[in-house]
Amino acid sequence: MSKKTIILLVCALVVVIGVGVLLYVLLSAGGPYSGTVTVADTGAGLAGVSVSDGRNVVKTDENGNFELPGYRKTRFITVTAPAGYETENYYIPVSRETERYDFTLQVSDLPAGAAHSFLQITDTEIGEDGAGEWLDHVKSLADELQPAFLIHTGDICYEAGLKRHIQDMNTENMGLPVRYIMGNHDYVDGKYGEELFESLYGPAWYSFEVGNVHYVVTPFQNGDYKSGYNKNDRWRWLANDLQNTDPDMKVVMFNHTISPSENYVIEFDRQSLDLKEHNLIAWVYGHYHYNYVQNNDGVLNICTGRPDCGGIDQSASGTRHISIAEDGTVSTQMYYYDMPESPALPDGAQFSTTLSGNVLFCDTVLEGDRLYTATADDDYPRSCGVYCLSAADGSVIWSYMTENSVKNNVVVANGCVYAQDCEGYVYCLSAENGGLNWKTQVDLGTGLCTSSGITLDGDVLYTGCAAAVTALRADTGKVVWENIRNRGEGSAAEFVVAGDKLLVSSHWDALVALDKATGKELWANEDEDVRFRSSTPVVVDDTMILVADDDAVMQIDAATGEIRSKTNVEDTALSSSAQPVVANGIAYIATADSGVLAFSLSENRVLWQTAVGEAMVFTAPYKGDGAETVESTPVLENGQLWFGASDGNIYCLNAADGSVLRTYSAGAPVLGKLVLTEDSVYGADFAGRVFRFARG
Repeated sequence: MSKKTIILLVCALVVVIGVGVLLYVLLSAGGPYSGTVTVADTGAGLAGVSVSDGRNVVKTDENGNFELPGYRKTRFITVTAPAGYETENYYIPVSRETERYDFTLQVSDLPAGAAHSFLQITDTEIGEDGAGEWLDHVKSLADELQPAFLIHTGDICYEAGLKRHIQDMNTENMGLPVRYIMGNHDYVDGKYGEELFESLYGPAWYSFEVGNVHYVVTPFQNGDYKSGYNKNDRWRWLANDLQNTDPDMKVVMFNHTISPSENYVIEFDRQSLDLKEHNLIAWVYGHYHYNYVQNNDGVLNICTGRPDCGGIDQSASGTRHISIAEDGTVSTQMYYYDMPESPALPDGAQFSTTLSGNVLFCDTVLEGDRLYTATADDDYPRSCGVYCLSAADGSVIWSYMTENSVKNNVVVANGCVYAQDCEGYVYCLSAENGGLNWKTQVDLGTGLCTSSGITLDGDVLYTGCAAAVTALRADTGKVVWENIRNRGEGSAAEFVVAGDKLLVSSHWDALVALDKATGKELWANEDEDVRFRSSTPVVVDDTMILVADDDAVMQIDAATGEIRSKTNVEDTALSSSAQPVVANGIAYIATADSGVLAFSLSENRVLWQTAVGEAMVFTAPYKGDGAETVESTPVLENGQLWFGASDGNIYCLNAADGSVLRTYSAGAPVLGKLVLTEDSVYGADFAGRVFRFARG
């Protein structure tokens, strides 16, 4: 056919069928697509099964046959295995050579409507060397818990990780179905960002059913490289998918990040898709490297940190087990790597009292004859709160259950206990009986800011997080001022008062000084070592602030925020949440991977460094196997340095040379500051136990 003839034919088609339809014909991937869905055991066609071309969704007829029109970006034909059935071959790449797209489903051991569970891991970010020992932990959980499947919710990551991960973790070697989701770092260089992922893992969006749940996989839309899809392509498909879903089925959404709207209403093509009208019960995601569960008006937002190392906000490493009951009730449990599920009891303790939840970064407070602490719980339903115990025998005097986890300190003053949970609820409780004096919810800004700061200065309580700081009246909970910064990530670093300033650590952003009277930002230091905000700064004197983070010790001008000196510490990560202790020109600094060190502020050099054991659970950002982590702020007394470590031990060092004078076995990571009296050592561990040792 000559070029002139083709042009005339195109013109004729434009006249006859219109421009829009013509473009569809010319750009289509070659539809229509037809095939049959059959049952493996019988070979019989299966009716009423959803099949998709990436946008359109149709049901098979009474003989299991289907036909799809396709659209210009059709790259796969996918089948939604209905409840009671399963298949590993749920997608077929389209090609002009393929005449039929036939699917075979096996009858599942889980019947329709059955209760079941699954495992979630996320953000593994492995390289060409592959997964580490944490993979054995995940495998052992799969063997023990027998979940229906394992879902990886994105950031696999980059080209090397994408190529390696599917070898390390797949359905065959894990012993259960394994599914993957695209994260932002899974878009790599190619014809389009999804090209490599699709060649290895299949379609970027699809659905499947287990028991009583319709599961939907959707990708992070914007990644490191440009997507080959329009931002609304996945939502157009989702609307069609849900329209063809049994309205009695519950829906769980999988994505790499949080829902695009708080009310789960998705806007696209001048349309609205309300996921709650389709029985949405949970939105499961990663991306933030946080452990966090929130009940949002009946829908659970479930975020999980990394399985192999500490999270961005110092969330503990682990794998999440999510269970769905027959009535659709969702529950979750974290299995932390590499801590035993039942850690050893504190060895030789005068008492050990187990509380509900985990004591994360809460310092133990001794006031009179009472101890105060608070707990976090990354599971759901959760049980966590503020506790008051007898310092004599560890008996619980009172407890107050909070809305969500307390992942920071409690403040005890003026006959009150102040605490803030990771949904922004601030509590003022009676120190005597735990009664609620007032409760205020403060703004936490955009994103997730599960780690938050709280400190009291005079009659003002400073609360919130890096993205949004709120000053409250301590007596009433009324707002004095707000600074909604909406910048940075959550940090376990504490708020610190420095003269007329409030120091706020905004992770991957800056160390920020606010006017404590007005909330106005006075300065922000965004130096490459300062902006990695995991550690709590310390005020050395009226003119200088000490910051130890990333791999540097920095002395910062309190008035201007400028760095006076910076010393890099070789082969040591200083991204511990602990606050350095400064005395006589020496800073005692807890590290993320190398124990504790002493640093001369006048000579800018390390005087000594003492190792601890390997962490039982990983909390420091990006630190995993082999890390000798200390998150407990040291206590300096009479030439001795006391602290707890993530190896489950309490250490007493000679402050002069770092030699170990004695140790106590707590049995689980001690992540908060200890309390010393003349004859006792008090503290709490990640297993939720408050203990007392006789001071030797």
